[in-house]
Amino acid sequence: MKKIIFIFFAICMLGSCSLFLEKPDTTGTVDQNAVFSTAKNAGSALMSCYRNVLRHGWPGGMGIGHCTFGAMSGEIGRGYSWHASYIISQQGLSVNGCDGSDAGADSYANSWAFIRQCWLVNENIDKVEDVSDGDKAVVKAETLGLIAYRYMGMFYRYGGVPIVRKSFSSTDDLTAPRASVKDVVDYICELCDAAYAVLPDKWDAANTGRLTKGAVLAIKARTLLFAARPLFNSATPYIDNGEHNDLVCYGNYDKERWKAVIDANEAVLSWAVDAGVELLNTGGAGEGQPNPNAFDDYAKATSVPSNPEIILAYKLGQQQGWEPLVNYLCCSAHQTTSRFDTDANGVLTNHLEKYYAADGSEVSWPKIGETVPHAGGEWTTKVLSLEPRAHADIKFGGFDSDNNPGDYQWQNAGWNRGGYAADKGKASSFPDPINDEKGCGERTKFFYHAGSRTWCEPPLFRLAETYMNLAEAYNEYGNSAKALENLNKVHNRAGLPAITETDQTKLRAIIQREDAIEFFCENHRYFDAKHWKLPDIGNGICGGPMRMLQFNIKNDDAATWPYAAKWVESWWDSVVYNSYWSDAMLLEPLPQTEVNKGTTVQNPGYTK
Repeated sequence: MKKIIFIFFAICMLGSCSLFLEKPDTTGTVDQNAVFSTAKNAGSALMSCYRNVLRHGWPGGMGIGHCTFGAMSGEIGRGYSWHASYIISQQGLSVNGCDGSDAGADSYANSWAFIRQCWLVNENIDKVEDVSDGDKAVVKAETLGLIAYRYMGMFYRYGGVPIVRKSFSSTDDLTAPRASVKDVVDYICELCDAAYAVLPDKWDAANTGRLTKGAVLAIKARTLLFAARPLFNSATPYIDNGEHNDLVCYGNYDKERWKAVIDANEAVLSWAVDAGVELLNTGGAGEGQPNPNAFDDYAKATSVPSNPEIILAYKLGQQQGWEPLVNYLCCSAHQTTSRFDTDANGVLTNHLEKYYAADGSEVSWPKIGETVPHAGGEWTTKVLSLEPRAHADIKFGGFDSDNNPGDYQWQNAGWNRGGYAADKGKASSFPDPINDEKGCGERTKFFYHAGSRTWCEPPLFRLAETYMNLAEAYNEYGNSAKALENLNKVHNRAGLPAITETDQTKLRAIIQREDAIEFFCENHRYFDAKHWKLPDIGNGICGGPMRMLQFNIKNDDAATWPYAAKWVESWWDSVVYNSYWSDAMLLEPLPQTEVNKGTTVQNPGYTK
């Protein structure tokens, strides 16, 4: 096929069905024969599949209209009252959805619409005359990989879902029931294996962002990871679902599922060597030693488009203005179109306290219930002591952004932290929270050296995830030495001394903490916490008390910027709201409209 310029098209060219069990829309404005008459048109159709499928879970691709998963997993604040995260924090997940979704925090219907798009391309690409047979085979492999990606997302959201092996027409039987957890895992692996056999190891620069062998290996590896975790890898479901328990768990625990995770992730590492994909660690430190270039390496890995650590990213392109990915990920003052979308999403203390000090030790933060606020100077000391990832992720109150030094719009003065000016001298307010949910600071992740760039390319798979998956799997399989070897690849890259703990339970908690830090706001924590059924998930992760640091501001305007020591008079921690939690929320609900048709079984614990 002629080189396809990687520009996504916003329109769906091939029609779709609004819900899986409804008749497909066959009245689209673009005729399929026209779409598949030329390589250019077919390329546009393929790129539309990429745009729609890979956006799953990111702003504009969640089903809900406002927020990110970080606002529902103890990372950042819940947002404003019209945000889905705010509604869910108050009421929980709903079978009828909220803020634009058809149920829970997703769009079940969109998954089927976009899977149908992929199948239509797969089934019709052979009609295109000006494309070689070899290139047609690659396009088919890409669609299989995209279908696997969307199934992977549905799998860890819902458990078992219907298995679709073609595009539906208006004459097909559309009553396919949900398949078991096992069958869905097997199907995703089948799709990945078929795509892997054909896809290239890497693409040239003009096609960066398209699926590679490594990308489908990563999809398979993550799928198997969730299959091995306690939510699914269990003899008993999290809530009994009667005769339908196989939709929400395997029905047995099998340690060998962790071996499958190991094999799948080792395959990703083997591919990465020849593909030029690597964990960014330029410090030249020896094995197990802290990386002296930790800040730059981590910041580049999470922010710089097409950097060597990326296996697959969402290639949004240079979008400005009203774009959900921009509105909910970019907190810079450069982004003026919709700053209100991020103003109430300050970083929670629940997340802040997970970071290590730069020397690997623990950091002591204010506690709820203290009777005396902390002195302002201590705030400066604490922030400066934190590990490099904290400084790449957060612009702390009273500090400029380390990610973009010298740019006024990324400095403290440019972030309207003066909103705190109204709270100057309110020492008497302690310990009550100030009604301004900025927390300890704003997010700067994804925007290292961004300058005026407000768009980003969210990483879908980084090689750091592969190492963390291996750390987790080796620990569960009983090989602490290999677990530590892989964990320390990521931990040392972050500039921290090696972890040496070998007790399985303690090491598990350390690995989970590392995941929470390394993948802050990368859509990991919301699902990781659920599939590990973490005991504190309802007490400060997805539910329970959500805390933000509060600050008294000095009255001396001349001594405010940019020095935090001169800005903060006192500070403390406070519960700013409590989030709703129910164990039913370990999986997302399916739309009640689907259940009402009599074929789809609802996940346990949800009612109309």
